[in-house]
Amino acid sequence: MTTTMVKTRFAPSPTGIMHIGNLRSALYEYLIAKSKGGRFILRIEDTDRERYVEGAIEVIYKTLKQCGLDHDEGPDLGGPNGPYTQSQRLPLYKKYALQLVEKGTAYPCFCPAGKIEPDDGEEPTGAYGYDRRCRGIDPETARQRMASGEAFAIRQKMPLEGETSFTDQVYGTITVMNKELEDQILLKSDGYPTYNFANVVDDHLMEITHVVRGSEYLSSTPKYCRLYQAFGWEIPSFVHLPLIVGEDGKKLSKRHGSTSFDDLVDRGYLPRAIVNMIAFLGWAPGDETREIFSLAELESIFHIEGISKAPAVFSYEKLDWMN
Repeated sequence: MTTTMVKTRFAPSPTGIMHIGNLRSALYEYLIAKSKGGRFILRIEDTDRERYVEGAIEVIYKTLKQCGLDHDEGPDLGGPNGPYTQSQRLPLYKKYALQLVEKGTAYPCFCPAGKIEPDDGEEPTGAYGYDRRCRGIDPETARQRMASGEAFAIRQKMPLEGETSFTDQVYGTITVMNKELEDQILLKSDGYPTYNFANVVDDHLMEITHVVRGSEYLSSTPKYCRLYQAFGWEIPSFVHLPLIVGEDGKKLSKRHGSTSFDDLVDRGYLPRAIVNMIAFLGWAPGDETREIFSLAELESIFHIEGISKAPAVFSYEKLDWMN
């Protein structure tokens, strides 16, 4: 990563409507970039073809436009690090996965999908899931099998000892034992990258400085860090956002009512009121007591230090007031 400019990205999958949680991520990513004079990038992560929903990409563009979250680079605008749609970047992922194989920090796995249980009598690896049976194949033998056309995935070779730590700007320093990290798949046998791998490659190549996402991704962040280290790349800053809950304290879902941007607009809520409301879902402006802000005002006062660890309550009563 060669940039010193703050760069964030909103990287939705076109799988349907824009939920409040997705929109909050987009807003915070936008505000973190704009509050520092940086750039906000839109990337479409469409490699999961089974979950792809026709028309969902148009919904993403429409929602961001209605909310005033203008991106600086993206599939429609282009930019220096495109293409900005993952399905158009498939050759890149194979290239970088094979680089790790050559470096010895990844290996081809010839096991059929679903074969993850140890054979009887084998010593457990310590990590749940895959038993690492292909990890010890002689590299030359592996190369011959790959060249013969045998189907293979590529897995990362995780260290078996020691620990991995990272510091999140909201949750602080988190440490996990390396023996608990599975040798994750980077590239599937069909040539498509896994979510984690594509994220790391794209974030590095697009010069993303701050990775902003929900706290449910905290547990997978050590895997991201190990990937950056395997490539010898600079690790970006991580900003994990608190869970959004309903007024009953449970994770926000359809049972709480309208939880998508389009549904709220259909119910008569103004886009600027929705944006104002979600800005406060996990963030507070410090000593400032007022709660009604324009997007431009939010750009000038937003700061990462104001993000809370505590679950954020989505209140229709408060949204009614802001509307």
